[in-house]
Amino acid sequence: MRVDIPAVKKRIYDAKATNRNPIYNTHLYWSQKPYNICDILIESFSEEGDTVFDPFLGSGVTLLQAVSSTHKRKAIGCEINEAPLFIVKTLLKSYDEKKYKKTLDVFLREIKKLQRYYAAQCPYCNEVAFITSVVFDKATRNAEIEIKDINFRCVCSPKGTKTANSYDYDAINIEYTPKNIIDTVLIPNSRIAVHENETISCIFTKRNFAVLDEVVGVINTLEMYQDLFRYILMSVLHLCKITDKRSNSQWPLWIPKNDCVEKNIINLLEKKAKKFTSAISYRAEHYKNPPDHKLLHKGSQNIDEVDIPNNSVDLIITDPPYLGQVLYSEYMQLYKPFLGLDFNLDDEIVVSNAPSRDKSELEYFDLLDRVFGVCASKLKESAYFCLYFHDSNLEVWNKLISSLTKHHLRYISQAHIPKSNTIKNIISPKKSLNGDCILFFVKDSGVVYNDTAAETLNEIVLNIVQQAKHLLKQHKTLSTPELYDNGIMEVLIQNGWLPALAKKYKTLVDIFEKHLKWDSTISKWTA
Repeated sequence: MRVDIPAVKKRIYDAKATNRNPIYNTHLYWSQKPYNICDILIESFSEEGDTVFDPFLGSGVTLLQAVSSTHKRKAIGCEINEAPLFIVKTLLKSYDEKKYKKTLDVFLREIKKLQRYYAAQCPYCNEVAFITSVVFDKATRNAEIEIKDINFRCVCSPKGTKTANSYDYDAINIEYTPKNIIDTVLIPNSRIAVHENETISCIFTKRNFAVLDEVVGVINTLEMYQDLFRYILMSVLHLCKITDKRSNSQWPLWIPKNDCVEKNIINLLEKKAKKFTSAISYRAEHYKNPPDHKLLHKGSQNIDEVDIPNNSVDLIITDPPYLGQVLYSEYMQLYKPFLGLDFNLDDEIVVSNAPSRDKSELEYFDLLDRVFGVCASKLKESAYFCLYFHDSNLEVWNKLISSLTKHHLRYISQAHIPKSNTIKNIISPKKSLNGDCILFFVKDSGVVYNDTAAETLNEIVLNIVQQAKHLLKQHKTLSTPELYDNGIMEVLIQNGWLPALAKKYKTLVDIFEKHLKWDSTISKWTA
C-alpha cells in the first residue's frame, strides 16, 4: 500500500498524545507509548484484517489497539518476561461485571480486616484512627526509621496529622514471618540502587511487607478471578514500597533516604479495584471475543517460522530497549516474589553493568541486529516498519540505521511526539531528548546503506547548519529533539552523511553550540 508520509506526520503532530483511558489507567509500565499515536500508525500503514506485529510487546499498546473493534487487525506480540504478557492476557479476558463485583465485595471485606496494621490513636478524640501515610527518614536500607509525620483519618478528622509515639514505631517495625511470599535476594547493581545481599523486603517497611503477604493470602482464597486481583495488586506494587513524596516510580528498586513515604496498601487496593469496573465495561465495548491475537514468550531474536511464517506480517510497530536506559528484566524483580511472574536475564537485549550479567553494548547491538533480521523476514515486501527510537548519540544512530538497512528496511522519515519534561530534561535540556520519536521504514529488498558521502565533512556541517537555520526561520525556536526529528536526521541519513559525521561528533549539539544560539530561559535554540 502507498502511504502519504507527510499526511501521517501531520496527524501525529496535530494529535495530543495520551496513554490514558479506562484500560491503560489500570496498570503502570515503563515507556508506555501513547495509544492514540498507535491508532494513527495502524490506520495509516495497514488495513482491516492485516497482521500487526510487535517484537517488544512491553505494555501491550500495539497489540491491544490492533485487535480492538475499531481496527479489527490480527496481532502478534513477543516478550521475554511474564509480567508484560500477564498484563495483556488479563486485559483481553472477558469478565462478567456482576460476578466481578461479587468477588470484589469478598476481596474488599477481607482486606479491610488488614486495616488493623494501620491502626493508631487519634490525638484529638482518642478514638481509633487509621494511618494513610507515614513520612520518615532512613539513612540506609537497614537503618532505623525516624518518623517525621503520620497522616491519618478518623471520624473527627478526615485529614489529620500526628507525631509518632512508641506504639507507632512498634507498628511500622512489626516482626512478621511471611507465609505467602519469599524474601528473595536481589541482583546487585549499583546503577539501580541494589547492593550486595539486599532482599526484596529491603525496599518496603516491615509493616507493608507483612500486609502484602496477607493480601497475597487473601487473593489465594478467592474462588473467582484470582488473576484479575493479582493484576490489581501488580498495578499498585510500585506505590506499596518505600517511595518519595512524589511517588516516583521510575526506579522501582530505589528508595530515598530522606522524606521516605509509606502508604496505606489497603487504601491503594480499594481505589484501584473499584476503578477496574470501568475497565471491564470499556473492554466489553471495544473488544470482540476472542480478540485475534498470538503471544510469544521468548526473546524475539529466537522467533522462527513456526512462530510466525515468513512474509506474513503487514505492519510492525515496536519500541525496542534503548541500550541501558531501562533495565526491564532486573526491574521485574519487584513482581516475582508477590505474583510469581518470572523474568529472563539471559535473552534480554540491554546494556547492564550488574556484575553477574555481563551485558555489553557490543552484545546489545548484535542481538538487536538479529531481531531486525527476524522482523524483515516476517514482513511482507513494501510493508512498513514503525520504530520508536530516541538517542542523541550519532554513532548509535549510525549502527541502528546500518543494521536496519542491511536487513532491507529502508529509512523514509521520522516524526517528533512531544511530551512533558522529565527531571533529566530539566537538568540537561540541551542534550536530553524529551518526548518520543517514531521512525518510518519500508521493506525494500533492493535498498543499500549509503555510507559514503560525496561531500567533505566541512560541507556536511555547513549543510546541517543551513538546515537548522531554515527550520528555525520557520519555527523561531526549537528544542534539541525538535531539530533532530523535524528534518536534520532525515537529511543526514538520506544523504549518507551519518557515518562520516559520527566519526567526528558525538551529538549534533556539538555543532549547534558553535553555530546557533541557546536561550536558557526557554531551553530552546534560536538562529
